[in-house]
Amino acid sequence: MTKHQLRCIDCATPHEPSIADLNCHHCGGLFSVEYLELPSSNKPRLPITDISLINSLGEGETPLICLEDTCEELGLESLWAKLEFMSPTGSFKDRGSAILTTMGRDLGVTEFVEDSSGNAGASLSAYAASAGLKANVFTPSNAATGKLDQIQIYGATLHKIAGSRQAATDAAEQYVADNNSIYMSHNLSPYFSEGMKAVSFEVVAFLDDAIDHVVLPVGNGSLLLGMVRGYQELFDSGVISRIPSFHGVQAFSVRPVVAALNGEAWTHHDARPTGASGIAVSKPPRLSEILDAIRCTNGTGVTVSEDSLLTWQSRLASSEGIFAERTSVGAFAGLEKLIESGVIASGSKVCVPITGTGLKEPLET
Repeated sequence: MTKHQLRCIDCATPHEPSIADLNCHHCGGLFSVEYLELPSSNKPRLPITDISLINSLGEGETPLICLEDTCEELGLESLWAKLEFMSPTGSFKDRGSAILTTMGRDLGVTEFVEDSSGNAGASLSAYAASAGLKANVFTPSNAATGKLDQIQIYGATLHKIAGSRQAATDAAEQYVADNNSIYMSHNLSPYFSEGMKAVSFEVVAFLDDAIDHVVLPVGNGSLLLGMVRGYQELFDSGVISRIPSFHGVQAFSVRPVVAALNGEAWTHHDARPTGASGIAVSKPPRLSEILDAIRCTNGTGVTVSEDSLLTWQSRLASSEGIFAERTSVGAFAGLEKLIESGVIASGSKVCVPITGTGLKEPLET
């Protein structure tokens, strides 16, 4: 295990590495991972010393392609898509699952609980199977059938919960309390987002520091947080001279991050159904971290409509040959709005991670 400790993001109290402890013993805050070594110029710091021992299914090194037609239509100098949907289980979550299940396995976990809108549950179920762990996954009962099928075929126990995405979280937490279980929540664990730092290293290896903006969907924020940390490590080690601005995209129906950025009065009671199920997170536990990550890169937040999700899903498929889930195409709808508003200038160089495949959820027209 790499030399690291956990540090409370609220009161800064240090703690020993742990997979079971999710909250600070002093104030109840969540943890971040703090490394006791300098960053490397060629690979992200991870809590695992020997990468050959990571519980891997082949995640990472996803293609980075130029979307020439869309780039021209939007008036950009370049538009790069990081095809994270080509990960083993069809979403970017595999990067985090590899790290989290490795830490769980190495710290003696045999069974754990997770809650998810679908992709993270499917991913952690697959990686649990690979690591020999038993997974209990709580999801909304109306989650996409393809994602629920994945969870079950990997051998996890599926708990379908009626109601909102938050209801699945509440049920998982109650199950943990009732059964004294290990809660390996991808939202609360500090280890999950550490796996996302490699995305930034892969982009920089291909494009140096040519990117001006990164636009991505944000729910619980693991990809945003991990990518910003990855860029920070690259900056600190002298590989790049600047960090791109990060812009978080949310559906108007569920917009806690954008509302907080814009000083809008909004609570989880205001949430409404959305086709962008992967970011339908009304109470992101790492909201303060997400806001700090966006602000420290001079980024912004933007909401998109339900109609724009359908429009861009079809547009991306018919013009670029990419079938992405509605959560993912929200980033392109957001990018279009950011260009129209002048936040992203014409002639900019932009990267959009395409986070999940459209093959898991029913097509709406």
